[in-house]
Amino acid sequence: MKYLLIDGHSILNRAYYGVPLLTNSKGLHTNAVYGFLNILFKLIDEENPDYLTVAFDVKAPTFRHELYPKYKGNRKGMDPELKEQVPVIQELLAAMDIDVKTLKGYEADDVIGTLSLQAEEEGMDVSIVSGDRDLLQLASKTTKLIIPKTKKSGTEIEEYYEKDVVEKYHVTPKEFIDVKALWGDSSDNFPGVAGIGEKGARSLISDYHSIENAYEHLEEIKQKRTREALRENYQMGLLCKKLAKINRTSQV
Repeated sequence: MKYLLIDGHSILNRAYYGVPLLTNSKGLHTNAVYGFLNILFKLIDEENPDYLTVAFDVKAPTFRHELYPKYKGNRKGMDPELKEQVPVIQELLAAMDIDVKTLKGYEADDVIGTLSLQAEEEGMDVSIVSGDRDLLQLASKTTKLIIPKTKKSGTEIEEYYEKDVVEKYHVTPKEFIDVKALWGDSSDNFPGVAGIGEKGARSLISDYHSIENAYEHLEEIKQKRTREALRENYQMGLLCKKLAKINRTSQV
């Protein structure tokens, strides 16, 4: 049995920027809807899922905003031409009898994380489709993350199971959370640990496996800049870990 989970806003956003603006006879923009459906039908053909869910974000504060009020505070508003297509694609998916999920107080990532864990526990193979690498933390032996990437030569697909995450990033999917927490995320507007970049974060977690364990072995860290950065900003690192970690126990 296979479960296909799609990050709705991520793929709709990709479709919007990948297809020239189109409108119907009433002036409603339709390019994102058109592109989304093309991607959806291709995925259904390739993955042949037994179950399918498309998860969308809700425009409301989440538990992450409560932890860190500046979370995503740098995001510009959605283009009106895209915004008007969100309810249209949701209505179309519902009309096609495709499961659409949203959850107040949580992001689509959390919905996907919860449903993928439930499916894993029921013995299913899971495919997650998103342009967001944050979801790499969900990869496992039976769950793969599919990331479509647009290049001049066309669309390329990256696929990650647990072993692929380890091969590319030298950390496990679970440890990827700590890497993201140390490194920070400018798109989500959380700072990480000042003074530690992506390379330093990956090296530190590869050696110590978690922020907490690295801090316990602070004096063993050879790179002075990394050691002092963690010493001075440890609490921020722990906060960012809570922001980076996908909630897999939400009441979907």
